[in-house]
Amino acid sequence: MSFPERPTKQQAFLALLKRGWTSLHLDARQTGVVVPQSFRAEPHLVLQYGYDLPILIPDLEVDDRGVRATLSFSRSAQTTVVPWSAVYVISCIDGAEVRYTEDIPEDILIAEPPVRRLQSVPAHPEAELAEPLPESLAIRRRRRPQLRLVK
Repeated sequence: MSFPERPTKQQAFLALLKRGWTSLHLDARQTGVVVPQSFRAEPHLVLQYGYDLPILIPDLEVDDRGVRATLSFSRSAQTTVVPWSAVYVISCIDGAEVRYTEDIPEDILIAEPPVRRLQSVPAHPEAELAEPLPESLAIRRRRRPQLRLVK
């Protein structure tokens, strides 16, 4: 299946990395993945990268094969290697993400992001809508505050 409008994993990672802290969601069981032993059997491992993380990454390298960097695991520096073939979601701290659903392992489930549906509201409150708004979105007219005499 081809997705011509979707960037390559490398392009997506570099673009999101410019925006802020970026996470790679990967299958650590894939060939070529180098992570600490305790994480090697994880089908959904999330590694975080950024130029301004609290613990700096001194040797971040990104190329056509994947990402190599020394990351901190429980304050212990560990060399990591993540080939692009193991990555299936690239996300940024600002909420942006790129999913490669064809690469998601069959034995894990990642919830699809909710679809937001927008409905236009007429500028004039008396105008008719093509279909009524749900009660939660309906315009509620408030009565003008009035003072009452209390004796």
